[in-house]
Amino acid sequence: MSLINDALKRARESQQKNPPHGAAPLSPVEPKERNFNWILPVLVILLIVAACFFIGLSLARRTVANIADTPDVLATQQVESASVTLLKAPTNTGAPAPPAADAPPMKVQGIMYDPVRPWAIVDGNTVYVGDRMGDFRVKEISKNTITLAGPGGTNEILRLSQ
Repeated sequence: MSLINDALKRARESQQKNPPHGAAPLSPVEPKERNFNWILPVLVILLIVAACFFIGLSLARRTVANIADTPDVLATQQVESASVTLLKAPTNTGAPAPPAADAPPMKVQGIMYDPVRPWAIVDGNTVYVGDRMGDFRVKEISKNTITLAGPGGTNEILRLSQ
């Protein structure tokens, strides 16, 4: 065992006495600091892009679904006029029908304008284009008015009171 120790001592002494020629001793390598400050802005930008993509996708699907659900106004008018003819058949109740002039005026309480499918609240009832309100049919809903088609082809315009 002492032979091995003696050999190791001699090897260490020879290394210390004979430094390498022409080159300076190497300094220890320091670990390089990693800078992760760019990760947070990149993640925020990616989240914003993903949110915009999914919002746009849902709006595109909503618009297509609403257009597909919109009733055909001409077909609705033909069906309604046929049903009006059936509804106005004489009845044997004996009571005269009240005249339309005595009916209280209809009040527009709110309009929710959507270019695809607008709707309004009139006298507490939600109405869409094509719906019936008594003897009138909702012909058009704009941002501030509702146009009603009355019996005999007359039109009545209800304004949103402010």
